Amino acid sequence: MKYTKLLLIVFMCVGLTCLLFSCSQTANQSEPESIEKQMNSMNKSIQNIEQTMEMVEAMQREIEKVDKLRLDGEISESEANKMYDEITEVYGRPIAKRSNNNPATSLPLWARNLGLTEPNGMHLDVDFSQQTSVANYEEGFNSVLLVYQGSYEIAMREAERIARLAQIPISKEFQQAVELAKTYSSNPFKGIAYMNFEPFESDSDINISITVDEKGTLTISAVDMNQMRLQSERN
Repeated sequence: MKYTKLLLIVFMCVGLTCLLFSCSQTANQSEPESIEKQMNSMNKSIQNIEQTMEMVEAMQREIEKVDKLRLDGEISESEANKMYDEITEVYGRPIAKRSNNNPATSLPLWARNLGLTEPNGMHLDVDFSQQTSVANYEEGFNSVLLVYQGSYEIAMREAERIARLAQIPISKEFQQAVELAKTYSSNPFKGIAYMNFEPFESDSDINISITVDEKGTLTISAVDMNQMRLQSERN
Protein backbone atom coordinates (compact mmCIF):
# COMPACT_ATOMS: atom_id res chain seq x y z
CA MET A 1 0.00 0.00 0.00
CA LYS A 2 2.83 2.38 0.81
CA TYR A 3 4.27 2.66 -2.69
CA THR A 4 0.93 2.62 -4.47
CA LYS A 5 -0.01 5.48 -2.19
CA LEU A 6 3.29 7.28 -2.84
CA LEU A 7 2.70 7.07 -6.59
CA LEU A 8 -0.84 8.36 -6.06
CA ILE A 9 0.46 11.40 -4.15
CA VAL A 10 3.06 12.06 -6.84
CA PHE A 11 0.45 11.75 -9.61
CA MET A 12 -1.83 14.14 -7.72
CA CYS A 13 1.00 16.68 -7.48
CA VAL A 14 1.87 16.35 -11.16
CA GLY A 15 -1.78 16.35 -12.26
CA LEU A 16 -2.45 19.53 -10.32
CA THR A 17 0.57 21.16 -11.94
CA CYS A 18 -0.68 20.23 -15.44
CA LEU A 19 -4.17 21.55 -14.67
CA LEU A 20 -2.84 24.83 -13.29
CA PHE A 21 -0.56 25.21 -16.32
CA SER A 22 -3.59 24.90 -18.61
CA CYS A 23 -5.52 27.47 -16.58
CA SER A 24 -2.56 29.84 -16.52
CA GLN A 25 -2.22 29.77 -20.31
CA THR A 26 -5.89 30.64 -20.74
CA ALA A 27 -5.73 33.47 -18.24
CA ASN A 28 -2.62 34.94 -19.79
CA GLN A 29 -4.16 35.20 -23.24
CA SER A 30 -5.80 38.49 -22.28
CA GLU A 31 -2.63 39.99 -20.81
CA PRO A 32 -0.69 42.56 -22.87
CA GLU A 33 2.37 40.39 -23.32
CA SER A 34 4.24 39.85 -26.51
CA ILE A 35 3.63 36.61 -28.41
CA GLU A 36 7.31 35.77 -28.11
CA LYS A 37 7.25 36.11 -24.32
CA GLN A 38 4.13 33.96 -24.07
CA MET A 39 5.67 31.29 -26.27
CA ASN A 40 8.90 31.23 -24.24
CA SER A 41 6.97 30.91 -20.99
CA MET A 42 4.76 28.16 -22.41
CA ASN A 43 7.73 26.22 -23.79
CA LYS A 44 9.52 26.34 -20.42
CA SER A 45 6.38 25.13 -18.61
CA ILE A 46 5.83 22.30 -21.08
CA GLN A 47 9.47 21.26 -20.81
CA ASN A 48 9.26 21.18 -17.00
CA ILE A 49 6.09 19.06 -17.11
CA GLU A 50 7.62 16.67 -19.64
CA GLN A 51 10.76 16.26 -17.53
CA THR A 52 8.66 15.64 -14.42
CA MET A 53 6.55 13.02 -16.20
CA GLU A 54 9.72 11.29 -17.37
CA MET A 55 10.85 11.09 -13.74
CA VAL A 56 7.46 9.68 -12.71
CA GLU A 57 7.67 7.00 -15.40
CA ALA A 58 11.25 6.14 -14.39
CA MET A 59 10.18 5.85 -10.75
CA GLN A 60 7.31 3.55 -11.64
CA ARG A 61 9.63 1.32 -13.71
CA GLU A 62 12.05 1.01 -10.78
CA ILE A 63 9.23 0.10 -8.39
CA GLU A 64 7.94 -2.53 -10.82
CA LYS A 65 11.44 -4.06 -11.03
CA VAL A 66 11.58 -4.39 -7.25
CA ASP A 67 8.03 -5.78 -7.19
CA LYS A 68 9.05 -8.51 -9.63
CA LEU A 69 12.19 -9.41 -7.67
CA ARG A 70 10.12 -9.66 -4.49
CA LEU A 71 7.35 -11.74 -6.09
CA ASP A 72 9.90 -14.07 -7.70
CA GLY A 73 11.49 -14.65 -4.30
CA GLU A 74 14.86 -13.23 -5.36
CA ILE A 75 14.83 -10.66 -2.55
CA SER A 76 13.20 -10.65 0.89
CA GLU A 77 10.44 -8.32 2.06
CA SER A 78 12.91 -6.30 4.15
CA GLU A 79 15.33 -6.00 1.20
CA ALA A 80 12.47 -4.86 -1.02
CA ASN A 81 11.40 -2.22 1.53
CA LYS A 82 14.96 -0.89 1.67
CA MET A 83 15.06 -0.62 -2.14
CA TYR A 84 11.64 1.08 -2.16
CA ASP A 85 12.94 3.67 0.32
CA GLU A 86 15.95 4.34 -1.91
CA ILE A 87 13.64 4.83 -4.93
CA THR A 88 11.54 7.28 -2.89
CA GLU A 89 14.58 9.39 -2.09
CA VAL A 90 15.92 9.31 -5.64
CA TYR A 91 12.64 10.00 -7.44
CA GLY A 92 9.64 10.67 -5.21
CA ARG A 93 10.76 13.73 -3.27
CA PRO A 94 12.44 15.51 -6.23
CA ILE A 95 9.27 14.96 -8.30
CA ALA A 96 7.12 16.41 -5.53
CA LYS A 97 9.40 19.46 -5.21
CA ARG A 98 9.29 20.14 -8.95
CA SER A 99 5.50 19.86 -8.99
CA ASN A 100 4.73 21.81 -5.84
CA ASN A 101 3.97 25.37 -6.98
CA ASN A 102 1.55 26.06 -4.13
CA PRO A 103 2.94 24.68 -0.83
CA ALA A 104 0.47 24.17 2.01
CA THR A 105 1.46 24.59 5.66
CA SER A 106 -1.93 24.02 7.31
CA LEU A 107 -5.60 23.36 6.64
CA PRO A 108 -7.29 26.35 4.99
CA LEU A 109 -10.46 27.77 6.56
CA TRP A 110 -12.78 26.22 3.98
CA ALA A 111 -11.40 22.76 4.85
CA ARG A 112 -11.74 23.39 8.58
CA ASN A 113 -15.36 24.36 7.98
CA LEU A 114 -15.87 20.82 6.66
CA GLY A 115 -14.94 19.50 10.10
CA LEU A 116 -11.37 18.55 9.19
CA THR A 117 -8.61 18.98 11.77
CA GLU A 118 -4.85 18.43 11.73
CA PRO A 119 -3.10 15.53 13.49
CA ASN A 120 -1.30 15.95 16.79
CA GLY A 121 2.23 14.66 17.33
CA MET A 122 3.13 14.45 13.63
CA HIS A 123 5.43 16.40 11.30
CA LEU A 124 4.11 18.08 8.14
CA ASP A 125 6.04 17.04 5.01
CA VAL A 126 6.12 20.36 3.14
CA ASP A 127 7.60 18.83 -0.03
CA PHE A 128 4.42 16.84 -0.69
CA SER A 129 1.85 19.24 0.79
CA GLN A 130 0.12 21.70 -1.55
CA GLN A 131 -3.10 23.63 -2.11
CA THR A 132 -5.13 25.68 -4.59
CA SER A 133 -7.74 28.40 -4.06
CA VAL A 134 -10.94 29.37 -5.86
CA ALA A 135 -9.99 32.99 -5.12
CA ASN A 136 -7.00 32.65 -7.47
CA TYR A 137 -8.27 33.00 -11.05
CA GLU A 138 -5.49 30.84 -12.47
CA GLU A 139 -6.32 28.02 -10.02
CA GLY A 140 -10.10 28.39 -9.85
CA PHE A 141 -10.96 25.73 -7.25
CA ASN A 142 -10.28 24.82 -3.63
CA SER A 143 -8.06 21.84 -2.90
CA VAL A 144 -5.58 20.84 -0.23
CA LEU A 145 -3.18 17.92 0.16
CA LEU A 146 -1.39 17.61 3.50
CA VAL A 147 1.15 14.84 4.15
CA TYR A 148 2.33 14.10 7.70
CA GLN A 149 5.12 11.83 8.94
CA GLY A 150 5.23 10.11 12.33
CA SER A 151 4.86 6.81 14.12
CA TYR A 152 2.36 4.31 12.80
CA GLU A 153 0.48 4.16 16.10
CA ILE A 154 0.02 7.93 16.32
CA ALA A 155 -0.96 8.16 12.65
CA MET A 156 -3.66 5.49 13.04
CA ARG A 157 -5.04 7.09 16.19
CA GLU A 158 -5.08 10.58 14.70
CA ALA A 159 -6.62 9.42 11.41
CA GLU A 160 -9.47 7.76 13.32
CA ARG A 161 -10.03 10.93 15.36
CA ILE A 162 -9.95 13.24 12.32
CA ALA A 163 -12.30 10.98 10.33
CA ARG A 164 -14.71 10.63 13.24
CA LEU A 165 -14.95 14.40 13.79
CA ALA A 166 -15.44 15.03 10.06
CA GLN A 167 -17.81 12.04 9.75
CA ILE A 168 -15.81 10.36 6.99
CA PRO A 169 -16.40 6.56 6.73
CA ILE A 170 -13.87 3.84 6.03
CA SER A 171 -13.52 3.31 2.28
CA LYS A 172 -15.50 0.35 0.92
CA GLU A 173 -12.62 -0.39 -1.46
CA PHE A 174 -10.20 -0.49 1.49
CA GLN A 175 -12.50 -2.83 3.42
CA GLN A 176 -12.58 -5.19 0.44
CA ALA A 177 -8.77 -5.13 0.23
CA VAL A 178 -8.54 -6.03 3.93
CA GLU A 179 -10.91 -8.99 3.45
CA LEU A 180 -8.91 -10.24 0.47
CA ALA A 181 -5.68 -9.96 2.47
CA LYS A 182 -7.21 -12.03 5.28
CA THR A 183 -8.10 -14.76 2.78
CA TYR A 184 -5.03 -14.84 0.55
CA SER A 185 -2.15 -13.33 2.55
CA SER A 186 -0.37 -14.40 5.71
CA ASN A 187 0.76 -10.84 6.41
CA PRO A 188 -1.62 -8.55 8.34
CA PHE A 189 -2.97 -5.64 6.28
CA LYS A 190 -1.72 -2.38 7.80
CA GLY A 191 -2.93 1.18 7.34
CA ILE A 192 -6.39 2.68 6.89
CA ALA A 193 -8.35 4.70 4.32
CA TYR A 194 -11.34 6.89 5.13
CA MET A 195 -13.20 8.37 2.13
CA ASN A 196 -16.54 10.04 1.42
CA PHE A 197 -16.41 8.97 -2.25
CA GLU A 198 -15.66 5.88 -4.32
CA PRO A 199 -12.54 6.28 -6.52
CA PHE A 200 -13.31 5.97 -10.25
CA GLU A 201 -17.00 5.37 -9.47
CA SER A 202 -18.68 8.34 -7.80
CA ASP A 203 -17.67 11.72 -6.38
CA SER A 204 -19.03 13.88 -3.58
CA ASP A 205 -19.38 17.64 -3.92
CA ILE A 206 -16.08 17.77 -2.03
CA ASN A 207 -13.96 14.61 -2.15
CA ILE A 208 -12.29 13.97 1.21
CA SER A 209 -9.80 11.24 2.05
CA ILE A 210 -7.79 10.51 5.19
CA THR A 211 -5.28 7.69 4.78
CA VAL A 212 -2.39 6.04 6.63
CA ASP A 213 0.21 3.68 5.17
CA GLU A 214 2.22 1.01 6.98
CA LYS A 215 5.12 3.41 7.60
CA GLY A 216 2.96 5.94 9.45
CA THR A 217 2.46 8.50 6.67
CA LEU A 218 -0.88 10.24 7.20
CA THR A 219 -2.42 12.06 4.22
CA ILE A 220 -5.38 14.43 4.29
CA SER A 221 -6.89 15.41 0.93
CA ALA A 222 -9.91 17.55 0.09
CA VAL A 223 -10.95 18.74 -3.39
CA ASP A 224 -14.02 20.79 -4.32
CA MET A 225 -15.14 18.74 -7.31
CA ASN A 226 -17.85 21.17 -8.46
CA GLN A 227 -15.39 24.07 -8.58
CA MET A 228 -12.81 21.92 -10.36
CA ARG A 229 -15.34 20.87 -13.03
CA LEU A 230 -16.35 24.48 -13.61
CA GLN A 231 -12.69 25.52 -13.93
CA SER A 232 -12.04 22.71 -16.41
CA GLU A 233 -15.05 23.77 -18.49
CA ARG A 234 -13.82 27.36 -18.56
CA ASN A 235 -10.53 26.20 -20.00
